[in-house]
Amino acid sequence: MFKRQDPITTGDTISRLWVFTLFIMAFRDIHEMATASTIQGILDGVYEGNPVTDAGLFFGGVALIVLLATSQLSVLLKPYAARRLNLAVAPIALGGIFYLVPNDPDDYLLGGVSAIAILTIFVTSWFWQTTAKAGSMREVRYAA
Repeated sequence: MFKRQDPITTGDTISRLWVFTLFIMAFRDIHEMATASTIQGILDGVYEGNPVTDAGLFFGGVALIVLLATSQLSVLLKPYAARRLNLAVAPIALGGIFYLVPNDPDDYLLGGVSAIAILTIFVTSWFWQTTAKAGSMREVRYAA
């Protein structure tokens, strides 16, 4: 199902999947903000039966910054560290997608697509080979 990739290009693939997930989340939020009932609920301090607090907005912002940073750090960090980061952040992001129960069919669709992308990130990170095995070295290098 998942073909073995070069450790360098695996980080690029994971980064693209994070950006895709962030676009889906942004589209989902923009889609919801266009309705008057959502805006009124936020102004009243209750969104879909849950209280809207400063702490909740703060932690949501921090979570967004972590996801944005993970999309960049997947490329910039060494493969071992990037693999560990993605294995830690992906389950948290997956839990955050369905933190609030969706109320529209389109929320289920966009949440499902995001969940599939995050599960793909997790599986790809899980099988990411970050070190070369001693028997797999095929070239010989000589010091000049």
